[in-house]
Amino acid sequence: MMGFLQAVYKLAQKDSVSKSDLWSRLDLPGDPENGRVIRVGLKVSAFCAPYTVTGIGTIDVADLLAGDLSEEQWKTRYLFREPSSPSTGWRYTPIIKIGQPTTYEKFEESWQKFRKTLSEKTFPDFENSGVLAPGSTEIIIVALEERKQEIFSYMEKKRPHTLVFGIEENGIFHYPGDLQPFVDYCAHKLGNLSKPSSGGICSVCADPLTNVFHLDKIFSFATFDKPGFIPALNSSNKGGVFPICERCFDTFTRGRAILDRDFTDSDTLRGYNLWVIPEVLGGTTGEKITQRSFEDYFRSKKTSSEAQVLRYLTSLGENLVFHFVIWQKMQAKELLHLMVEDVSPSWLSTLENHWKAIRKCLYPEETPAAKDDLKYMFSFIFFIFSEQSQKSDEDKSVLTKIAIEIVSRLLSRRSIDTLWLKSIFVSRFPSLFSGPGNPKFSLQKQLMFIEYVSIVNQYVNRITN
Repeated sequence: MMGFLQAVYKLAQKDSVSKSDLWSRLDLPGDPENGRVIRVGLKVSAFCAPYTVTGIGTIDVADLLAGDLSEEQWKTRYLFREPSSPSTGWRYTPIIKIGQPTTYEKFEESWQKFRKTLSEKTFPDFENSGVLAPGSTEIIIVALEERKQEIFSYMEKKRPHTLVFGIEENGIFHYPGDLQPFVDYCAHKLGNLSKPSSGGICSVCADPLTNVFHLDKIFSFATFDKPGFIPALNSSNKGGVFPICERCFDTFTRGRAILDRDFTDSDTLRGYNLWVIPEVLGGTTGEKITQRSFEDYFRSKKTSSEAQVLRYLTSLGENLVFHFVIWQKMQAKELLHLMVEDVSPSWLSTLENHWKAIRKCLYPEETPAAKDDLKYMFSFIFFIFSEQSQKSDEDKSVLTKIAIEIVSRLLSRRSIDTLWLKSIFVSRFPSLFSGPGNPKFSLQKQLMFIEYVSIVNQYVNRITN
């Protein structure tokens, strides 16, 4: 666990950003590459807080990252961050995601949910906090209802959209982050992420604590009921488990943003997010160049369908180790499925070479291609277990956990019980033979994988004994 945290911390430290920058705790309210914002200008009687809303002025549309501003600058204009729970009775900023359009009828159905969120969980707290004048919520909702068809007309198919409310002055739209009352409101809410400290030191930098932050505000899978992830070591001592200071909290938050932006692979394992986080060993100039090369590669692969991260990893030397994390987004929750630290490029190369060898032995007629690399091998593991799955969600969940456990053991150089593996395959023969697929083809894949696991086991036993 500490290796992962150290690597994330180092990623953030490389960014030359002031620790006081607000953006480090904020997110973008949509897809930076494909997202669009529908801007709703609120007309006010005077350009000062509390803003007395008199109606809605101009409604228009723009790209999420319009113009030449950086992502960080746009974050400070949107002031967006998801609340800890959808039921939270306030929002950091007057912004709501409304998704992709299909038909106007479907949009109207969803509109009732959007309207409820705005009227009950967004604008009222801005009134209570003195940002908006009393009665503004009702005026906004009534005016918005009259112009919902206009809003739909701006929506473009296959692109996610977000409603952004700002103040309109002389035809100019001011984003929430352009207005000091909204900035102060957001900063106050962000400050509530911490709790007062009665003493102690930061678990990372050892500075004295004045306010205590915890990792569950950054990694939502870092909850106190999950003993596999700090701070969940002792639920009875929640306040004292891995407390961090405000500066380190901002650093980890910035590191999380870098992970999401530059180091997330959602293609290798469909439905899951894979983080591959590099960590330099030693810190020499040559090793830092190697890390920078990997980071540049990871970023560029997002626009190259031919590039494959796992194959690239096997070509690197021993200057780096990698931390693998598999997690899944489930509405507002994040489920942590796997974390394997300190995986060397040489071990990845060993796994891939054995995979190539077994495929060449069993399928000599096939030409070496993408099926020989680690990306395909990990996808293959999930596939052979998914085709064993019954229709029930519970059975699918059990088999997915088995597949993840196998991936974990392969990455961490632990042997896999082949009798256990065979028993899983055999127990699902009835559904395999009665299903729509080709059972002969499926059996061949199972036998090939069992043989592969046997070979890897021999190698693991040789280097560990």
